[in-house]
Amino acid sequence: MKFLLAIDGSRYSLAATRFVCAYKEHHGRQVDVVHVLPVTVREGEAFPRHATEVARLPPAVRSWFDRTIERLEAHGFEVGRHVRRGLPTQVVPTLAVKGRYDLVIAGAKGRSDTPFLPLGSVARAVLEQDTAAHVLLVREHEIKKNRKRARLRPFTVIFAVDGSSRAEQMARVFYAMFSVPRLEPIALAVSDVPEPAALVRMRAVNRKQLLGQLDQAAWRWARAAKPSLAHPGVRPKALMVRGRPAAAIIEEAKRSRASLIVLGSRGVKVPRNGLSEASLCRSRVMHRVLF
Repeated sequence: MKFLLAIDGSRYSLAATRFVCAYKEHHGRQVDVVHVLPVTVREGEAFPRHATEVARLPPAVRSWFDRTIERLEAHGFEVGRHVRRGLPTQVVPTLAVKGRYDLVIAGAKGRSDTPFLPLGSVARAVLEQDTAAHVLLVREHEIKKNRKRARLRPFTVIFAVDGSSRAEQMARVFYAMFSVPRLEPIALAVSDVPEPAALVRMRAVNRKQLLGQLDQAAWRWARAAKPSLAHPGVRPKALMVRGRPAAAIIEEAKRSRASLIVLGSRGVKVPRNGLSEASLCRSRVMHRVLF
């Protein structure tokens, strides 16, 4: 399998590197590291899409770039190096498509213009790429002082399911790519109830019946997904919550202190002229792996 790791020397890319080293199955895995250097553009000139030549790294960049390579090699990875000039939001997705990677890994800085999903611009561009590669977005976490105690915590992973066959595919991909100790998978289904304004107009008996049907359907999805999440030494759980899918998944992840959220794709492309919460939750991002 081939992985593409986008780094920029920030603490976010350090977190992504740390995650790769800690939880990947190392045997037979290749990690290609890519860094994008800025392009100097004179006034009145068009900004180039990207330059394909391997540029010479400045000394400061070379230092952390080499440290990243050494860290990956120390964990048994075969490491490839890519240095490009251009816009990271263009270079990284383009390289991901051309390289036919199985997994693209990037840090999520939370500086894009999507307020309900705090991603960086590069992370969002990678999510929007037209490729079959899976994407792992890694957030920075505080390093706990009591490391021994932190290791004893279960590694909770939420698999968002919606009754489709994607739960089995998500589990297959996850177990093929990750080796996680003390794993605690949760099959989470969201009962997507109508807006309160619509419920108020309904008779009480009809409202109760509708909510009951939605809850029962969500419970069926969660319970049906449990067998696909089973693994030697792993006991999955089924869980149902009410609410809008995006908000409900995030809230449950906070409540259960989940370390990872796994979402499946419906193969619908996200419009580039503006993302809505519904379209993002139900289409493009639902295929990805988020941390």
